[in-house]
Amino acid sequence: MLKLSRGEYQGTVSSRVSNAGWLIGITEYHREVSKPLLHSHENPHLSFGLTGQMAVGRKWHSGLNSNMEQFSYVRAGEEHQIFLVSPTGKNINLELEPEFLKRYDLQEADFEKLTETPGASYIMLQLYKELHFQDHLFSDNIDVLLLSLLQPQLLTIGKGAPQWTAIARELLCDNWNSEVSLQQIALAADVHPVTISKYFARYFGCSLGEYRRRLKIERSLQLMNNSNLSFTEIAYTCAFFDQSHFIRAFKEATGLSPKQFVK
Repeated sequence: MLKLSRGEYQGTVSSRVSNAGWLIGITEYHREVSKPLLHSHENPHLSFGLTGQMAVGRKWHSGLNSNMEQFSYVRAGEEHQIFLVSPTGKNINLELEPEFLKRYDLQEADFEKLTETPGASYIMLQLYKELHFQDHLFSDNIDVLLLSLLQPQLLTIGKGAPQWTAIARELLCDNWNSEVSLQQIALAADVHPVTISKYFARYFGCSLGEYRRRLKIERSLQLMNNSNLSFTEIAYTCAFFDQSHFIRAFKEATGLSPKQFVK
């Protein structure tokens, strides 16, 4: 098995920037030359697909378990393969080193569920934007974005989120393109609406309205990357009022317009 050291990936790495505890880089893949070799990395990393489609095969006792993944988290030393489905692909990779984890008293396991957290993928786009518009606050900005990724998890470490949060999360994710009312959530979770109103932000890291917007924006990211739909079609598919509403919401969330993201 191939063991890759700090900053190494199977594709061509460019725009690489490192600081005390993290390393960010852009990796480009070409199906003709990027062979799906079983490999592992020295450090854990988050990888978000900017263009193209990829499947990640992870090694289990029963063999390789492969799934399409636009946003992946790979543990340090985890054996896996990258299968490029499209002719080419481009990822932004964020590598986390022990120094960063130690500085903020974090564990590698704190990042395990990030790829399932609404809003996390477009924070990766904000990292991409910071990478191209570096200023004297660049390093601090990256740390702030990384810690904001973890906000919902850090708020509940050692406490355990109540059962209603899991029910609310599942209901909202299953109905991402429709307006689920506070009353409907409360009824499904068997708690008073006031409880949800008071504690939603504590366990989800944002308001109920923002959480709904994150779900829609993240679905739009998938459609822009994996379909030929126009911005107008994506806007209506993702339950925005119209194209201008979608463009405004997308830019507010990611720092990029849909057109800039596609480019």
